Amino acid sequence: MPDLRPLRPLLAALICIAFAGGCQTTGKTVAASAGAASDGAAAPTGTVTGVGEARNPAGNAAAMHVVRFNSDEFMGYSPERVLPILGAPDFVRRDGSAQIWQYRATNCILDLFLYTSGSETHVKHAELRPRVPGAEPLDSCYSRMRQERRAQPTG
Repeated sequence: MPDLRPLRPLLAALICIAFAGGCQTTGKTVAASAGAASDGAAAPTGTVTGVGEARNPAGNAAAMHVVRFNSDEFMGYSPERVLPILGAPDFVRRDGSAQIWQYRATNCILDLFLYTSGSETHVKHAELRPRVPGAEPLDSCYSRMRQERRAQPTG
């Protein structure tokens, strides 16, 4: 059997090149949804990396418009204002005057923390977290969640 030790550096380099090829991104730049800029400001733009083409609920390939998650977006919203945007939560936990509304997507979870004061209930905090760390960028997952939930009937 021939001695392959002199070829080790070459083989190591080829393996590194092969793995580096899997790290390529699409580099596509997309604009945020117009609904995200409710104050009339220009919608932010960002670069989507590593997600390629997204699929809309109808199953057609389409470039996904990334809506960046802002924890203040739902701040002060009543339940009646949240429901048309996200629909009914997948899970609700009640603890005294507090409620946690949980919205689950394939790769992320959105928790809305609502508190009742007097006769009014409002969102006081929102948190977006991954279901599987590193599975998908959170902003991309949040955009997909918003798009899919918008397509579903509420109630």
